[in-house]
Amino acid sequence: MPLTPAPVDIEVATAIRASPEQVWPWLVDWEQLDRWQLEASGFRVLGNQREGVGVRAEATVHIAGITTRDTVVVTRWEPPNWLEIRHRGWVAGSGLMHCRGTGDGCYLWWRERLIPPWGWFGAAGLHSLKPVMTRVFRRDLGVLKRLIEGP
Repeated sequence: MPLTPAPVDIEVATAIRASPEQVWPWLVDWEQLDRWQLEASGFRVLGNQREGVGVRAEATVHIAGITTRDTVVVTRWEPPNWLEIRHRGWVAGSGLMHCRGTGDGCYLWWRERLIPPWGWFGAAGLHSLKPVMTRVFRRDLGVLKRLIEGP
């Protein structure tokens, strides 16, 4: 029985001086996600559903010279704390965000679990890109933090 490559996990987090209720709208304003997810563009919702489990959306993602169209489906929707999506594009996997209230705002944790395409060849490539993707997602959270907290 052939072994399948392990997924690539990327985890980033930041403290934000805003409540989870203030952060949540930034996480689910689908067409405006490119304000803070700078590697992505052309976000659009597919269909009429805009909230809850089952929302479908897509965007173009450009990281490390690779561009792909990513379709996602919301699989967990527990505002203002939990949001999970399933990637159904060329690179499969999931994204999970947890926004936990703290005394002076919230702590936002984000994990992407990416399943490499093309077996072991794709796994080698995706694992080699992990440091770049980690920097990209860490930058995204920094941009989000600055947008929410303001000057």
